[in-house]
Order: sequence, then structure tokens, then C-alpha cells
Amino acid sequence: MKNDIASILIASSDNELARRFTRILGPSCSVTCVTAWSEAVGCITSATRHVVILEPELVRGGVLDAVAEISSVSGETHIIIVDNPPLPENDQVELFKLGVHGFCKHDISSELLVKAVEAVLNGELWMQRSLVTRIIDELTQGGSSAKAAKSLSDGSPIECLTPRELEVARMVHKGGNNKSIARTLDISERTVKAHLSSIFRKLNIENRLHLAIFFHDVV
Repeated sequence: MKNDIASILIASSDNELARRFTRILGPSCSVTCVTAWSEAVGCITSATRHVVILEPELVRGGVLDAVAEISSVSGETHIIIVDNPPLPENDQVELFKLGVHGFCKHDISSELLVKAVEAVLNGELWMQRSLVTRIIDELTQGGSSAKAAKSLSDGSPIECLTPRELEVARMVHKGGNNKSIARTLDISERTVKAHLSSIFRKLNIENRLHLAIFFHDVV
């Protein structure tokens, strides 16, 4: 995100949750609330929604199908699942594979909710580090490493990265976020985002998770 106001869609049947989240995010974001799944799909289809905060209980057909539908309607939308009661870890892994960017609790603090939204808007993931490790391992075993190795043998795309882009990529691979990378390299967070956009384009990957997977076996 640049200086644009983020558009947030809260899809929840819990009116109290919707009011609280709106109160927290409203001062800095444009927030819309819906209480039915059909309304949520309509909102996502009709206008850009930078972040969708989805309560699984709103979706009768299952949250996995709902996330797949959101991703098919708008691949640019970042999705945060309200994880209460907690979803099984296997379901969390599958949801991330489908395009979910984070989880939060009903009673998440105001500060953490703002940080979660800012993180996913910046292309980061809001989840336990142990889950990140598992996702990378599973996706790597599923063929991502082979794809990366093939890409390297087909022309070593890493050589297309500038020295600074390679530094940024290595830091993302080690779990660094934009703020820590900017501080370490003594550059602005906006510059970090610009480097990441260039890295994603050059390596033909979509996000930070895919970048970490790409570098899993080749760096």
C-alpha cells in the first residue's frame, strides 16, 4: 500500500465483533461490514477490497471453499480468518495454501489487530512461526523445491537480482519483516517494498511465502 486508504471488509455474523473491529480500524481504513456470505462475495466482486476479515461461522459451505471463492474472485485480496474457536492446524495449513494471509482471535487487542492488518497489507503473514516452518516444509516437499531448482538450471534467475535485492530476499528467507529489513539495511520501508516488488517480478513468484520457499534449497 502507498498512501491510499485501505479498504477493509468485515464479514461476520457477530455484530459486537464487527462494531469493535470497525471502531479499531475505522480511523485509518475504509471499513465495510456484512452479515451474510452472499453480501461478502458481492462486495468483493464489485469493488477492490484490500483485506477481508472473515468469520468462518458466516460460511455454511465451509471456510476452505469460501477462501477458494474469494481467491478466484479477487486474487489480490488479503484474507484474515477470525480463528475462534481455534481451527485445527491441518486446516490452517490448507487455508494458507489457498491464499489466507493470517489469523486473529475474537478478543485480539486493538494494537495487534492494527498490526495484523498492516502486516498482511505489506505482503507479510500473520501466524505462528511454527506454522510458517510447516507450510514451507510441506510446500517444498510438494514440488516447490524442484520447481526452484529447475528455474535455476534454466537460467539462474537469482543472478538477475541486484546485490541489494539479494540481501532483501535473504532476509525474507530468514523471517525478516519489512520494518526489520529497513532498519538493518538503513533504508525506508517503502524502499523495501519496492525491492520486493522487483524480486517477485524477476523470479515470477507471488508473495513472501513463495520467496521463502524458493530460497529454501537454493541459497
